[in-house]
Amino acid sequence: MNAVGIVEEYLVALRRTRFADLGPLRKAGVGGPGLAIGPAIAAIRTSDGRFELDPEGDARAFIVPIRIGNPISPEASDPVQAVREGEILDLLAFSRSYPMRWALRTGNATWLGAIEPQFLMPEPVPVWRNTLAWLRNDCRGLVLLSHERSEQYRALTVCDAIVAEDERHATELREVLDHPWLAPPVYSRRRREVRDAA
Repeated sequence: MNAVGIVEEYLVALRRTRFADLGPLRKAGVGGPGLAIGPAIAAIRTSDGRFELDPEGDARAFIVPIRIGNPISPEASDPVQAVREGEILDLLAFSRSYPMRWALRTGNATWLGAIEPQFLMPEPVPVWRNTLAWLRNDCRGLVLLSHERSEQYRALTVCDAIVAEDERHATELREVLDHPWLAPPVYSRRRREVRDAA
């Protein structure tokens, strides 16, 4: 499957998606920025972490385009533009009912989202466990899509600092970053909010 084929498949699904089809996402707390990236809904068939559109299939999933501003790093000069208008690298299918399970169309993407350049010590990068959390939080930060630790490490070490969803998630990310080299600090969301309030 080439890039043109991926875009065509996505556009077919998007054209068939009515605004009412996005009701479950809106009820789950996805607002304007999450809807602006163009989630679609389609019948799919999955196998080994990949999916195919299947008009005859019973399983319906939300399809989100994985757009990039930079093919080798999640950094982009304008992260909002990158996730809304960047080149489509892959497609991601997920169910609102089971957000921790997803499938990719080609497997080319290792992260979802884009972050601002990290050389000027920006705010810590939010890292989310799943696509639904990312959509709920206005598509800010990253979702790690690869299960390979080396790919996760590569995406995370670009960050100056990281904010995880909670302490357990922070521990998981620290384990990914456990190498003898320098790594960004990882905070949990709850702990960061308490620290910022002080």
